[in-house]
Amino acid sequence: MSDPHQEQPDGPVVAVVTDRAAQRAKEFGAGEVLEALRAELAHRPRLGRLIRTVTEGGQRIELYSTRIEGDPASGRPPVNVVFAYAPAPPWPPTVRIAAVVPEDPRHPQP
Repeated sequence: MSDPHQEQPDGPVVAVVTDRAAQRAKEFGAGEVLEALRAELAHRPRLGRLIRTVTEGGQRIELYSTRIEGDPASGRPPVNVVFAYAPAPPWPPTVRIAAVVPEDPRHPQP
């Protein structure tokens, strides 16, 4: 029997970025890579690490986190992205990118 958390949808998922997440990505110079992630999530909505599954109004929502590598040449820091995947209902399944947070800089070892 397959794990329902690992099954992929039959077709593309509606994937969107919240206004706040888009603004934060822009502040960090990560707008283009966030858009690339959004496009990938439309086909692979369970990309990343599952944080938790919750039920909201009778609908199962899976919360995920993933990391986008930084680009030292452009000065873009690595960022962590949090998104919610609602497999069904409603149809079609949806992904909402909700947060973009810069990773803490590494501290030099003494």
